Amino acid sequence: MSHLLDVNFLVACGWQSHADHVRASRWLSRAKSFATSSVSEMGFLRVSLSPAFGARFEDAIAALEAIVRMRAHRFIRDGTRAGSLPSVTSGKDVTDAHLVHLARRHRLKLATFDAVLGGKPWAQGVAEDPTR
Repeated sequence: MSHLLDVNFLVACGWQSHADHVRASRWLSRAKSFATSSVSEMGFLRVSLSPAFGARFEDAIAALEAIVRMRAHRFIRDGTRAGSLPSVTSGKDVTDAHLVHLARRHRLKLATFDAVLGGKPWAQGVAEDPTR
């Protein structure tokens, strides 16, 4: 089964300073197939440039490019409309709901370290930690 990487999983793959870097990068190196989308890639840049990681734009692009140039990578084009998302109760769930919807639409799982997300009714069966 192929996975769409959520933002945090993608960040973990790209930065050695991330707490889950070893787990994520080991999984990524063995994955037969994985995907990113414009939302996950832009989220990677947003988090990478934040004070938590403090990357320069050029370094963040280089880290992202190293991942998306991998043979197992594919890019998922996205035409998701807001009305197609499941009903969420918090603005904090919008990006997650979007990525879950996108993964489901492309018959993928969503690779995430967020155990709470996997328990949400609209994410069950799609959001999972593939390193476990």
